[in-house]
Amino acid sequence: MGISEYFYKKMLAMLDESEPPPLQGKPLGKGDSFMTFAVFGDPQVSNYMFARENSFYSACKDIARCEGIDALVIVGDIVENGMKCEFRTVARMLTEISGKVDRFFLVPGNHDIRFRPFKAQLKRFREFAASTKNAVVPDEGRYWHSFDYPCCRFIMMGADRSKIEASYISPAQLAWLDHEISKAESENKPAFVFNHQTLKKHNGLPMTWLGRGKWRGSIGMQSDAVKKVFEKHNNVIFITGHLHWGVNEYTYEDYGSYKAIAAPTIGAGNHGTFNPDVQGLVFSVYEDKIVMRARLFGERKFVDAAHPNGEVEIKIK
Repeated sequence: MGISEYFYKKMLAMLDESEPPPLQGKPLGKGDSFMTFAVFGDPQVSNYMFARENSFYSACKDIARCEGIDALVIVGDIVENGMKCEFRTVARMLTEISGKVDRFFLVPGNHDIRFRPFKAQLKRFREFAASTKNAVVPDEGRYWHSFDYPCCRFIMMGADRSKIEASYISPAQLAWLDHEISKAESENKPAFVFNHQTLKKHNGLPMTWLGRGKWRGSIGMQSDAVKKVFEKHNNVIFITGHLHWGVNEYTYEDYGSYKAIAAPTIGAGNHGTFNPDVQGLVFSVYEDKIVMRARLFGERKFVDAAHPNGEVEIKIK
């Protein structure tokens, strides 16, 4: 038995399956919404920092105890070092709750792909997705792909080149992004666009990235090009991670045609004044609006709606 397997079995023993789900505030289920999905940021599950496994597993079990979660999206930095053993740990934990979640969407982050040959790591990532029950596997040869729901469209972005912190977005992906959002718009659906990094000067940057540089902490040099695509459309909901910042006044920003939402981390520690571990977001999609609620998955309760961006209602135009 490897050391990671040992800690995994310890976590199973620690979590009592018989406990009822102590939901606080509004129920986590669908209600009158078309669909409900959860978003985690930056688990960074590691082969040597075992507390992150515990945080990730705790969040997964919170979802498994609740009814009405149609999908889980992990917006990048799923693992720390892009290692096979780390991906196997995540695949095993997600597969364990696959009976409660219809689909998993896995967005690559810089930690998932850097320091290795790009094509080889893309192959490893696709194999990881394929080994995870209910996960949507990216198209061969690229990380970016989309998925159509009756009430909305999911658009998953991903780097076209390996970089240390930023995310290179190729002209081909930019054209594809424009096409996918246009398709959602033609069908009067909101487009949820997921990427690991946010846009330049968004979600508190550069302050939320140590206050350094004009583009650091963002997509990088293609940030303005992505923004121009968003500005051409309506009802674009751009959801990212990477900043490791607890739910705060920068979590949600309204730019008219698009909204920028930065999910906190569930594994690698949150910065800012509100920094409990294992934070994330829950979205419910209705006919005329989207409701976003911040959740402490580690404590299995919602953040108070009075907290800055603890609960946000987004009108669908």
